[in-house]
Amino acid sequence: MSKPIFLVMPQWQGSPSSRAMRLAEGAALLREDLPSSARVDVEVPLEAGDALGTPIARLSSLVQARDAARLALTGNAARGQRTPIIVGGDCATSLPGLEHAAAGDGTLAVLWFDAHPDLQHPSTSPSGAASGMTLRHALGDGSPDLVSQHPLDPGRIVLAGTREIDPDEHAEATERSIRTAALHDDPAVFASHLITLLGDADRLYIHIDLDVLDPAEFTSVHTSVPFGLPVGHLTTALRAAVEAFPLAGASICEFAPHDDEMAADDLPTVLRILAALTSASPRTTA
Repeated sequence: MSKPIFLVMPQWQGSPSSRAMRLAEGAALLREDLPSSARVDVEVPLEAGDALGTPIARLSSLVQARDAARLALTGNAARGQRTPIIVGGDCATSLPGLEHAAAGDGTLAVLWFDAHPDLQHPSTSPSGAASGMTLRHALGDGSPDLVSQHPLDPGRIVLAGTREIDPDEHAEATERSIRTAALHDDPAVFASHLITLLGDADRLYIHIDLDVLDPAEFTSVHTSVPFGLPVGHLTTALRAAVEAFPLAGASICEFAPHDDEMAADDLPTVLRILAALTSASPRTTA
């Protein structure tokens, strides 16, 4: 892969949690471990923001942050097209990265590591939180303020580690033929299965919500979901995926340690995931 550029985006306004500000604190911790020469800070409004008459909570701040990320991604392209990796914040931080990747040449596949499919629609979302609508907006459906200008092909999306799906999301995934990878006890077999499902794509975008991980190994998220992926399964799959396909971009979301002790325990795991994500042999993305 080409050299990575890390876009630190401490967005919390898309989260449904009452402790959403911890996402900004988690992003700040990750920022300290990233090299300044390969880091861009994406400006996120401090204020919660307004729904602007829509069902989406804090929409005004989300739009400002999305637009700032778009500018950062455009600037990166102008400077030589490093592989952009968005770090920190809630799941809606993936939207500008997905949109940017989808605008490129060739066939884009998306590998979605998340306990949730994030396919909620604004009109039926129980929380009004944009985080739970991320993939729906990336598919070009939802609020006009957030829908992607370059929608994803649902047939090229693979959900991995997804295990908490509401009925509306299940119906949407079924209607759009979005596939879900089966977990296997052997991490190498699991990784091979993912590569097969991704098919003959020219490029790959990887979304990682840290709640995809099993709570027995990682707890720095707002709400843990039982029976998640072991860390070794995720890192093995990431290494296999970025060797098999040019990485067009990625995002790591929802790092929200509750206290300093939890941060000290779990930060090395996030850095291990980043290392796997950027482990591919040097090459130029298509």
